[in-house]
Amino acid sequence: MPKISVDFSDAELARVNEFAKAKGVSTRSLAHTLLLAEADRAAFLDAAREAYPVALAAVEDAPEGLR
Repeated sequence: MPKISVDFSDAELARVNEFAKAKGVSTRSLAHTLLLAEADRAAFLDAAREAYPVALAAVEDAPEGLR
């Protein structure tokens, strides 16, 4: 599959490498995991924002203590 390139300063790359090492994974694996996790998080938040009004409407007639 295609690869991506990300430019880091020397200090930034050192921080990333240190973090990956502390997690016991390669920097490549860490980047893969974090990029997918961020994409999944953003998709979840978008879906939650869309679902929130629907959920509120579903319980709008419920007694106050049951909402």
